[in-house]
Amino acid sequence: MEKNMDFVEEMDRHDLWLKAHIDEIMAIYPHKALAILDQRIVAIGDSLEEVHRLVTAEYPGRVPLLFEVPSPEEFICLLCSTHT
Repeated sequence: MEKNMDFVEEMDRHDLWLKAHIDEIMAIYPHKALAILDQRIVAIGDSLEEVHRLVTAEYPGRVPLLFEVPSPEEFICLLCSTHT
């Protein structure tokens, strides 16, 4: 049970870091896939599959937060569509 809580807490930390940096990430990496570990970007690629392969090779046994970066315009559209 404690291991599951550690995993959830780690994912929450990654998620909070992503939310705090989303504007900068969208400006620099639109339409890229990212892997986040330890509150930093550890892999960048063109697809989630590519990023997963990269991070699995570099950080075996770790579970990153994988994220497809929208452009700022797409992000605004996503926000608008969730409020209708």
